[in-house]
Amino acid sequence: MRKLLLLFITLAFSPKLFSQKIFSEGIIKYDVFVNGTDNPDGVYILTVKNGFTRRELAMNSGYNNIIIYNTKTGITTSLNMDAGNKYALEMSAAEVMQKNKSFEKAVFVPGTEKKQLAGHLSTRSAVTYTNGDKAVFFYTGDLLPPNDSFNTMFPGLKGIPLEYEIKSANNMMIRFVATTVETKSIDVKLFDIPKDYKIVTKKELENIR
Repeated sequence: MRKLLLLFITLAFSPKLFSQKIFSEGIIKYDVFVNGTDNPDGVYILTVKNGFTRRELAMNSGYNNIIIYNTKTGITTSLNMDAGNKYALEMSAAEVMQKNKSFEKAVFVPGTEKKQLAGHLSTRSAVTYTNGDKAVFFYTGDLLPPNDSFNTMFPGLKGIPLEYEIKSANNMMIRFVATTVETKSIDVKLFDIPKDYKIVTKKELENIR
């Protein structure tokens, strides 16, 4: 009885246990800023449901990219248009793992600065990767990732990043700032590969081009 009472008291004074929840279904929208612009240059929409993740980047310039990830199979599909042709580039779990290898063994150093982002109190943190790259970001501990692969850039993070910056292949600095976090019912059809897209591997797409 004493042990049960002690457990109850411990839980009662651990509000973090009750405030944290897994973000298993819903959307997160981010404004996208390129090279320090004051006004958003686009929007990034992250959608999750039943082990599926859909990431859509829509820029004001007209560029659009959609990436769909299936947790069960480990397969990532990127929807691309090339010269009017539509291709669904499929990457195996092994290829995805190799692509994200530079993010492995990330070391986090939490800071003390906090701010509100999309209705969630977020904490500043720094991360260092094995190749020496470093980044600063803000994340909320209110929400937990639905699976280990959800936070691609931040493996093992006990929360979800709501503001972060990355450097693109052509050395542009792209900053993502969350504006909306919404838990809602998502139509599973959103994760289907459109029928007018031809599914190809990386090698097949290179041969086509």
